[in-house]
Amino acid sequence: MPKRDDINAAAPVLDEDILQLLAEAQEEVELPAELEARMRNNLLTKVAQEEAGMLPGFKTIRAAEGEWIEALPGARIKILHQEGNSGLLTYLARLDPGFEMPGHPHPFDEECIMLEGELWFGDLHLKAGDYHFAAKGVYHGKLRTETGALAFLKGALPA
Repeated sequence: MPKRDDINAAAPVLDEDILQLLAEAQEEVELPAELEARMRNNLLTKVAQEEAGMLPGFKTIRAAEGEWIEALPGARIKILHQEGNSGLLTYLARLDPGFEMPGHPHPFDEECIMLEGELWFGDLHLKAGDYHFAAKGVYHGKLRTETGALAFLKGALPA
């Protein structure tokens, strides 16, 4: 399969001779200083916003921001992103020491990155820094933590 850059290079929007004719037909226009300054300021503001990740399409939630919701006794979540009405979420889960819940299947693929503490999925032991993937429909054993845990997850909330 060709790369996107190869496709774009092979099929330019306008032929080179048309681009050349358009460029030659352009007249130089003297802009009022105020308009030129405003255009420059708008452009620099847009570049600064893009560099800071503040334009539409970017979303930042600071550690102290967002709402922690008690999903189950001993388990709080902070939803970071939701993909439409699909139920697919990106979220943080904070589990209290001693938390347990029954095993369950997943309606979507689920990804988990352990940030703090330790967590057991049945006999699978996860520690901070570990990554775990569970495919859609796969059932995993009882989830439990003795130490408490903070995990970054992408998937659906357990039913």
